[in-house]
Amino acid sequence: MTRRIINFSFSLVLAGSMAIIFPGCTKEEKPPEGTLSEEKMALILTDIHIAESRVTRLQLKSLDSSILIFDKLKKQIWEKNKVDTVAYRNSYNYYMTHPEYMSRIYENVAKKIEAREKKKDIKL
Repeated sequence: MTRRIINFSFSLVLAGSMAIIFPGCTKEEKPPEGTLSEEKMALILTDIHIAESRVTRLQLKSLDSSILIFDKLKKQIWEKNKVDTVAYRNSYNYYMTHPEYMSRIYENVAKKIEAREKKKDIKL
C-alpha cells in the first residue's frame, strides 16, 4: 500500500515537472478573483489523489460502484475544505492554463502526501 502511494507521489512530481516543459513563458499574473490559493488547491488535490488511491485499492469490479464511492469521498473533501465544486473547477482550469503555478502546486501535493505517509495519516 505505501509503495503504491510512493509511486503515485513520484508520478505527481513527474506530472508537475512536465508542466514546466510546456510553453509557459508568460509572466506571472494575479489569479482572477475567486481563484483558490495555491496552498488550498494543494490541500484539495492531495485529498483527491489519496481518495483515488483508496478507491483503486478496493478493486471493485463495478465501475459504477467505484464512481459512487469516489463521488462520496469528493463530497467529503469539498465539505472538509469548505469549497464548492464550481470554485474548485474554475481554479483548476485557471491553474492548468498556467503550468508554472500548477507545477508548484503539484510539488506541494507530493510533499503533503509524503508527509502524511510518514505520519501514517492517509485517511481523509
